[in-house]
Amino acid sequence: MLTELESALNNFVAVYHKYSLAKGNAHALYRDDLKKLMETECPQYLKKKNADTWFKELDINTDNAVNFEEFLVLLIKVGVAAHEESHK
Repeated sequence: MLTELESALNNFVAVYHKYSLAKGNAHALYRDDLKKLMETECPQYLKKKNADTWFKELDINTDNAVNFEEFLVLLIKVGVAAHEESHK
């Protein structure tokens, strides 16, 4: 049986693949994939930054795709924001 954290980690991977596999590449979220992911999975975080701004910020290696490691940066940023919100 998985722990809560292990389940959460598996869910992060599953969400990434749900959108990355739309174009058949399990290792890349393209601009429109990231926009769809953000609009569907975390729309409240588009209130401060639009999907294009997020994409530019996350595409650290500037290959016009967000790989899983870059996606983890998004998770950290929205995780920190969610944590801050939980204390209000």
